Amino acid sequence: MALQISYRGFLLGADLEITVYWFPREPDRPADYVTDALGAWHTSMPNHVDVSGTPEEITSWTTAAALFVKQIAAEQEELRKAQRRIRRWDWTTTYRRVREKHDDAQASFLERVRPAAAAYQPVRDAIEARLAEQEAHARETRRRAYQEEERQRMEVIARFREWESRQEVADRPLSGGLSPRQMAVRGDNPSSWPPEVQAAVGDLAVWWAGVRASVRNRQASAQAVRKVAEAITRTAAALEEAGRPGINTIKAGPHEVLRGWWIHFNWSDLPPTTRLRTPPDVPPGCVDEKRWHYQLFLPSDRIFTVNRSGEFGFATESRSMIPPGGYGYRYKWLKQSIEQFAERLIHTEIIAFRALGRDGHLTFPMTDHADPDAYVPYVEAVAERAAARFHALIPGQL
Repeated sequence: MALQISYRGFLLGADLEITVYWFPREPDRPADYVTDALGAWHTSMPNHVDVSGTPEEITSWTTAAALFVKQIAAEQEELRKAQRRIRRWDWTTTYRRVREKHDDAQASFLERVRPAAAAYQPVRDAIEARLAEQEAHARETRRRAYQEEERQRMEVIARFREWESRQEVADRPLSGGLSPRQMAVRGDNPSSWPPEVQAAVGDLAVWWAGVRASVRNRQASAQAVRKVAEAITRTAAALEEAGRPGINTIKAGPHEVLRGWWIHFNWSDLPPTTRLRTPPDVPPGCVDEKRWHYQLFLPSDRIFTVNRSGEFGFATESRSMIPPGGYGYRYKWLKQSIEQFAERLIHTEIIAFRALGRDGHLTFPMTDHADPDAYVPYVEAVAERAAARFHALIPGQL
């Protein structure tokens, strides 16, 4: 490691630039040798540069630098002495004469420094050539590393797109007009598949088992949504018929005042979700394992509302800062229909953040990738708990 130090003391000519490379080594080559010899106010801040060289080269370069610095320091001192003599002249000396003497002293300084700079120049050229060679090598190394990273990245993206294409095969209509997933819904179990399907999916047995598993999950999810929606609809009809017993006036941050019932849920006894928190079998490297998010959120409460027209639905309070990043808040009700609430309650997704080759996030239906033995009991339990909570509102069951 060397210190690159530029001399910027007394005025130098436009064609003279003094830069010294100093290789510190305690105690015989202290790091502050150059600044101590020339004055910190006459030198630049040292710039650390990594210069490779043999011990013999470094010794030779340092000896030349020490001699060069010593010569500049000596000439610098001579110039100071000359300037002090000029300042001692009496008042009868004209300004023009003083200026001429200053210029003569400066010219004499430069005349004596130039040979020293010329003698050191081959050393500086050798060091800077070595630096340029090292930088060129480093740039080439970085370029090759970048190219290799890009090659690997493009390979991963290509594998991911192939994987996506395999996923699409399940919903692509075949010659008979039905897609493989629709065939699974009907209960079909083909003994053979078109060559293009086999070419796209690879292992037919594994792929077909996955398609059938996704159908089982989707059917369980749809059934759970229906169960929740029917329970809420039945509860709403019963409450309306009974004159809306227990209805409350609900005030909060929003200006609008609601009429409805607070619904508090207890999800503590649901089946565990550990097996559901398994990412799709995307190719390795496509998504960082820490970038998967499993959307299994269940609300702790909701407001079951009825508007002036007698339509039942749901509301939850939301707030946003005004202006964005400001100090105040704007409150509003986020409203859902019965169908929207039921669908959202059972809605499960797997989200991938920062997938290679994609700017935003990717979303995968959990139904297409989860194990039915874990997914089906889970959504059935969610629907059962939600339906029971709404049934408890029906008059006569409070």
